[in-house]
Amino acid sequence: MWRIAFASLAAMPLVVRAQSRDIPGRDLLTFPLGLTAEPAALGMQSGTGLWNPATAILPEGARWRLTAAAMNTSDDIGVTAQLGSVTGTWRQTTIGLSVARAVVGGLVRTDADPLSIGQEIPYSTLLVSAVVARHISPRLVAGIAIRSRTGQIDNVTRTGTSVDFGMVADHLTPLDVRVGASTFLFDPLGTNRERASWLLGADARVAGADTARTVRAGYSMMGTRGFGTEQYLFAAARWGAFEARGGPLRTEIYGAANTRLRLGVSVHYAGYTVGVAREENANGLAPMYHFSITSVIR
Repeated sequence: MWRIAFASLAAMPLVVRAQSRDIPGRDLLTFPLGLTAEPAALGMQSGTGLWNPATAILPEGARWRLTAAAMNTSDDIGVTAQLGSVTGTWRQTTIGLSVARAVVGGLVRTDADPLSIGQEIPYSTLLVSAVVARHISPRLVAGIAIRSRTGQIDNVTRTGTSVDFGMVADHLTPLDVRVGASTFLFDPLGTNRERASWLLGADARVAGADTARTVRAGYSMMGTRGFGTEQYLFAAARWGAFEARGGPLRTEIYGAANTRLRLGVSVHYAGYTVGVAREENANGLAPMYHFSITSVIR
């Protein structure tokens, strides 16, 4: 279904050029790349700052963090994505650089019949982000990201710049409430070349006395101009080195609503964190899988 939609757009580049000045490939960044079933506004496990610049903050005593993540979908969807990130600390400020790439493969050209002709149609996006995050109080982290995104659809290639802002406040109230908010691909010049998103999320401890043995629950939402909204009700539990989280996810896009399940498991050991997540797809399509590995150097 996704490939049919992508192909119908890619087969008409002249129409796309005439009707829209948007940068191609924005829909490829609606997938939760780099997240292990985390809410995007609070996803601090991989620390890339991709969705919220404030989540790039390094833990106390850490000097560097290296992260690699990947996403694979079924052949029916045909989307693959990769993310690499490095963050370091300088004068109590976290500075990071990340590169994310997403591609749709197997888009074929057709004419009057289903037989393919010529080469496959390229459809991809590349996002490079420079992130700065810093504690502005013991309980509040603020971050900013400058991003450059290039998108290609057939012979149409466009590039644009965006600036995003984010914050995470934690250890609030006796329930250890945590709140996060950010923008994603916000266009400060107002050229409408990007479809910006806004993200909100909050969770609280419902059991456990410390972060190593705890159960948390929360809610997050994300809205994207011209696409729709996503709402995520989640719970997370950690016991020592092992962590699991997940819950129902509801999306509304182009007037259609869908509810599905998102699940993730992480293992923390010797400065490394490995995460695997699984997310259902709509209309009976096979699920998508996410993988990430993060190393913190002290």
